[in-house]
Amino acid sequence: MRIMDKEGPIYHFPSIGDTPPPIRIPFIGMNTCTPQYRNVRKMAKITVIGCVLSGRGKVRVNEQTYTVQQGDVFLMRSGCYHEVVSEATPEEPWEYIWYNVHSHWALNVLEVYKLLSTVVVPNASMEPVFRQGIEWARSKTIEEMQLLLQQLFMQFIIQLSEIQRNRGELLSLLVRQIKLHLDNQLLQPFHTEQLVQELGMSAKHLNRVFKKEMGTTIYNYVLTKRLESAKLMLLETNLTISEISDQLGYSDAHYFSNLFKQKTGLRPSDFRSRFSDQEHH
Repeated sequence: MRIMDKEGPIYHFPSIGDTPPPIRIPFIGMNTCTPQYRNVRKMAKITVIGCVLSGRGKVRVNEQTYTVQQGDVFLMRSGCYHEVVSEATPEEPWEYIWYNVHSHWALNVLEVYKLLSTVVVPNASMEPVFRQGIEWARSKTIEEMQLLLQQLFMQFIIQLSEIQRNRGELLSLLVRQIKLHLDNQLLQPFHTEQLVQELGMSAKHLNRVFKKEMGTTIYNYVLTKRLESAKLMLLETNLTISEISDQLGYSDAHYFSNLFKQKTGLRPSDFRSRFSDQEHH
């Protein structure tokens, strides 16, 4: 659903040749939004990467909602609910550059660079590199853009990953310990009691500290990680739903399927059939 209260250039780069590139970016553009602008994709087939140039807005991926402003970069991965809402004022419209990535391989790249669960990288200071694609679009051929946009995408991801890595080193020792425990136990049934016993602090205190620094609760962090792992296994392996459920620490495949549908809007089997064929459309 779109209320198109925006203006700005849009550039299209159709695929050339018989074999599409692994990372395909057929659309890029720049939006200048009024206060009424809202864009919703209930189950996005694309990954969107955006850089805010001015003003404020909100971005939502599934149940995660963030306010974004000048200098922030947002990542809206495919297979999720997307919502973008303007918080522009008459004095300061909301402006951002966006790149639409049509490839489930983008999820693999985000996973490798530890960005799969990231929605917003605040104050990333990446406006010049985002503007580069817009400048190229005005002068380069479609064939040139196909290669340049793949390179630019990797530049985005490497730079964002480096920012996150450097900032991660600034997390408190306690939050780093919590993250390490959660990441190491991702494929095991999650029990708060194990974390409490290992760190010697109450669950309430651990969750409060974790949410303050990470912006999400311990439970939602684990759940988001597991769902993203499930999506990758659905797209990249031939494992059955029951096998994927088991690998993610869920002993009941029916419970896992219901949870997956509750959070994504699709049953695992429907997600697999819908997105595995994405590259052929």
